[in-house]
Amino acid sequence: MTNVEFHLQLNHNETWNMSRLHFHDHCELLLPLVSPGNIFVSDQVYPLRRGTLYLIGENTLHRTMAEGFHARYVLHISKKSLAQLSTPQTDLTGLCDTPFRRSELKSGEMTEVIELFQALERNKNDGSFGSDVRQMVALLNLLIRLAPVLSAATPGESIQNRDFLRVSPILDYIRDNLSEPLTLDHIAGRFYISKHYLCRVFKAATGFSVMEYIIYSRVLKARQLLQEGVSVQRAGELSGFSDNSHFIRTFGHLTGLTPGRYAKEYQSGDQVLLRGEL
Repeated sequence: MTNVEFHLQLNHNETWNMSRLHFHDHCELLLPLVSPGNIFVSDQVYPLRRGTLYLIGENTLHRTMAEGFHARYVLHISKKSLAQLSTPQTDLTGLCDTPFRRSELKSGEMTEVIELFQALERNKNDGSFGSDVRQMVALLNLLIRLAPVLSAATPGESIQNRDFLRVSPILDYIRDNLSEPLTLDHIAGRFYISKHYLCRVFKAATGFSVMEYIIYSRVLKARQLLQEGVSVQRAGELSGFSDNSHFIRTFGHLTGLTPGRYAKEYQSGDQVLLRGEL
């Protein structure tokens, strides 16, 4: 268990809004301590509320959209680390098998889960005798408590306001046609709407722009292809990048690594968290 990698943060922000979409090679456990807003994940928008535990799987595009003060625990842990912590009787890797789950906690459960997060935060490995063991015990206590809850959880009902119902088929179309040329003119024409209306309703429903969604979705698809051993140039082409140099620049800007470097590090097992907010 000496190489188990995870990252825990307790974040407080007076005004906070995730500036961009992101994704990572790790599972994310998110526990809001207030009810700040919504979360976009897996092409749906869900309420972000205190008393609900959220699990976001690896390689899942998401963005939290907070309103005012926001406090939350965020735990990132890789599937490799979960495998190291698992036993034949207790398999924790299933936490990374689905894109998104959420579970509403009862008042007593919420208190218990907060205490487990606090224990993990408190028992940091500072290099002193026994601190690494105490940290692993605290991590295991948290995961063992949450794994059964999350294994029985589902995404639940998403927010279905009027704007999102209009945008939902557009999200589906973009996701299914990433390898094709996707311009605002093309998408607006496909759905018989103006570019201005497309941009306005998309932003109102999701919190980000059409082109932002397309670019991040393409980079995510390229990452998945690189993980499967597809060459850099072919991964860019299949993800909708017509120019290889543009693909390399965009991939590097959003992930902090070139596609070639990412592929090598992934194959070697050195998975790196996407640069950006946690």
